[in-house]
Amino acid sequence: MNRSPIQKFRMPWGKMACVDTPGDEPPLVFLHGTGCDSGDWERVVSLLRGQARLVRLDFRGHGASDTPTEAFALHDLAADVLTFLEKLDLHDTILVGHSLGGIVAMAAAAKSPRIKGLVLLEGWTNARAQDAFEASHLTGGLDEAALARIQKKDDATLLRFDPDIWCGFCESVQDFDALPWLRKAAIPVWEVYGDCGKTKDTEKLLAVPNNPRIAIRWIQGAGHYLPHEKPVEVAQICAETVAT
Repeated sequence: MNRSPIQKFRMPWGKMACVDTPGDEPPLVFLHGTGCDSGDWERVVSLLRGQARLVRLDFRGHGASDTPTEAFALHDLAADVLTFLEKLDLHDTILVGHSLGGIVAMAAAAKSPRIKGLVLLEGWTNARAQDAFEASHLTGGLDEAALARIQKKDDATLLRFDPDIWCGFCESVQDFDALPWLRKAAIPVWEVYGDCGKTKDTEKLLAVPNNPRIAIRWIQGAGHYLPHEKPVEVAQICAETVAT
């Protein structure tokens, strides 16, 4: 398999890494979850090559990006994404965010007309939505080996940060609430969830507002780590957004 090389862009806090796979517009920009990195999208991207331009970012302190030595918050990650879109002169972008990446995607979309759509893979409306499922949802259908790899990467990533800096960042994530923006969102938003651990109260607790621009998609037999568990289904949804 041919893999695109890692590129790095200078930011005020250091260098941010990305993998940019050429293709047709509009571009799909992939934003990973906490403790993950651009490599977690490899199986999804392999299914989409040739259908669109595919760009994967590494957030601060993740993957091949530098680790910040000063405090930062969720809005700073969103600002990083917007700066990156400007550097590459990307327009009509579709952001595909998993977990934290979905939250960052909403924060970025609220600030920029460069973004034409969002695919939110378990990107919570707010911190309370994380309690929408039973505990089995987190691991879903992953086997022990896959879970161990994810946990190992997560542990290694968190060790890169000063504990106080990381705690401050986590507090900013807990305080974030996308509900006001989602209620009036004027771009297409796909809210995608796995159905493992779903209960009768799940949809209420997810707090997805009634907005005709928002579509909820459920993936059967999956939990939280959708890019790992169901890459085919995720790629199909992404392809649909490009065709819309």
